[in-house]
Amino acid sequence: MRGFGGVVLFAIIVLLLFFRQAIDLYTDWLWFHEVGYRELFTKILLTKSILGLCAGIFLGLLLYVNLKIAAVAPRGYRFSRQENVIELPPVELLDPLFRRMLIPAAVMIGLMAAPQGLAKWESFLLFFNPTAYNLADPQFGLDVSFYIFRLPALSGLYHWAIFSVGLSLIATAGVYLLYRGIEYGPRGVFFSERGKRHLLILLAIFLVF
Repeated sequence: MRGFGGVVLFAIIVLLLFFRQAIDLYTDWLWFHEVGYRELFTKILLTKSILGLCAGIFLGLLLYVNLKIAAVAPRGYRFSRQENVIELPPVELLDPLFRRMLIPAAVMIGLMAAPQGLAKWESFLLFFNPTAYNLADPQFGLDVSFYIFRLPALSGLYHWAIFSVGLSLIATAGVYLLYRGIEYGPRGVFFSERGKRHLLILLAIFLVF
């Protein structure tokens, strides 16, 4: 019964999140149907759906994997509970709740991120339907059409990747803090070996982008 209630609550939240988009979608469908451009509407809708799905899955999966890896208490603490300046609930209390909420939270964040992904649908339609100008850029030797048809979509992917990795880095650091992989006490800040390695990899990826 509890599981069914959680599903109902999740469905209500999703409905509230996408209610306005559904109304806009229905209005657009009526207009395109009226003017005889149903095929164009279908193509736009398909492009938006694919982009939103890919953006949401990428961010949700990236967060889930990194937070799942981080949700492990290190063996042996550098500071005792009294020494740790940041007072947090015991890991034994946090762990069951965190593991229960991890998948729903990742799915919810992915759903919330989907509208941001589909906002670039025009750029991706241009990306897959370029027209050559037969005019080379004097600096790089690329056809000018690259900057009009290809570059906007690539720029959108680049910024989305930076945002996703940056958000994952911050969220992962927060989970390590909860699980005592990061501690702060009189002797300074302590990072567990696992946490240090993980966060440095994410930071390196972020800086490379």
